[in-house]
Amino acid sequence: MSAKVIDCVAIANEIKEELKKEIEECKAKGATVGIATLLVGDDFGARMYRKQVEKFCEEMGVEYINENPPVDSSEEDVVNIVKSLNENKKVSGILPLRPFPEHISDYAIINSIDVNKDIDCFHPYNMGKLTLGEITFAPATPSACIEIMERERLNFEGAEIVVVGHSNIVGKPISLLCLNRNATVTTTHIYTSMAGNLAKHTTGADVLIVAAGKAGLITPDLVKEGAFVIDVGINRVKVLDENGNPVLNEKGKPKTKTVGDVDFEAVKEKAGKITPVPGGVGAITNMMLMRNAVKACKLQNGLL
Repeated sequence: MSAKVIDCVAIANEIKEELKKEIEECKAKGATVGIATLLVGDDFGARMYRKQVEKFCEEMGVEYINENPPVDSSEEDVVNIVKSLNENKKVSGILPLRPFPEHISDYAIINSIDVNKDIDCFHPYNMGKLTLGEITFAPATPSACIEIMERERLNFEGAEIVVVGHSNIVGKPISLLCLNRNATVTTTHIYTSMAGNLAKHTTGADVLIVAAGKAGLITPDLVKEGAFVIDVGINRVKVLDENGNPVLNEKGKPKTKTVGDVDFEAVKEKAGKITPVPGGVGAITNMMLMRNAVKACKLQNGLL
């Protein structure tokens, strides 16, 4: 029997309506929910994400500011932009878009953000609070994973949760968020795999959260029967025909598609529940970012 495929788009739409009400309540009390993005230069990936954020803010009726200093801006100039955003009452959340140019330190920019405007939890202060279980903001993608599990009524207490990937953005914080809910958490990564120990951990998981950035990494032999599988990966791969050759588009270039880190079609025959890619965790991530921006607005205006 196939797994239940979690309708993450439906969850995202539910949260969107909840947040729109909160945004209107803030406005009625004279408080502004607003997001500012900081993009230094013209990195393609960061630029695409910036456009998504702008569109999302427009949909939600939220103030949006784009700060886009040139690539040759000094670190001091960029820090000064952050300081001005810290003072701006129309900005409840600041979102630095990386990568920064080589001459600008991530540490210098992130540490200059007001901790109460750090809506993606990049600042060491907020990561420290996350570790201690005294959360102000949690990173958006890990929060999306938690939201899915909570809406599926997962009992975290004592659940065997295995995380594949230990990045600062997803793997580490999702492990901490689960641990804070009294789950039994194992964090695996590339070195676990290189040591030949990945299957030993993943096959015992009641919940398997995969955020490794490797297409098709998780196959059915790595999954426990009936497990809850959450796929955070987003990878672009070539579309292949039945002989394994690339399928070409009308311009003669290989067609591509978006896939996760899990072999979805194969694993869904063994899992109990599974999230798809696309249309999975990513659909909820922006909602978590906006939830943080709303919380930040309330925090800054004494509404909490």
